[in-house]
Amino acid sequence: MRNSELLKNFTITIIFSFLLITIPAFIGNILLIDYIHVLIGAIWTGTDVFLGLIFYIVLNGLDDNIRSMVAVRILPMTLYFIPAASVITPVLGFILSLKEGIFKLNYLFIPIIALAIILFLMSFILIFRYSMKIYVENKSKNCITKISGFLRVINITASVQLVIQVVIISLMAYIVVFL
Repeated sequence: MRNSELLKNFTITIIFSFLLITIPAFIGNILLIDYIHVLIGAIWTGTDVFLGLIFYIVLNGLDDNIRSMVAVRILPMTLYFIPAASVITPVLGFILSLKEGIFKLNYLFIPIIALAIILFLMSFILIFRYSMKIYVENKSKNCITKISGFLRVINITASVQLVIQVVIISLMAYIVVFL
């Protein structure tokens, strides 16, 4: 992946994310907002299941050379999708809760907001950052062991994100069903 391709993909991701948030919010259709929120959230959670559990277990038994090749192959997911999903899902969830009239700054929504911020920070500070390190190390053909270690950080972060997402989903389900 060249720098120009990287920049082009970032631009497309930002525009696509912006459109996925603004079009449903502007239209105001609760079903469309809910659909996109749930769809992106489900794919993000599935990605974390794959990266954090399945992938981690499979890659653990492989040597660093294979792990580094795999790390380069998953860059589109870790560089573009996960950071975008960490913005789209909570923003649309917030808009949805406002549209449905269920948002109250109380003992249930405060942890949801805090956990959403933590997920966002984890996506950009850890997953995105270490994906960029994989990209840079791969371009310079430096150290396979470094790339393998960066992938391990991404895998562990995805595992933690998965747990946080399950907590948020549980809290949201409780709010929708019981409140």
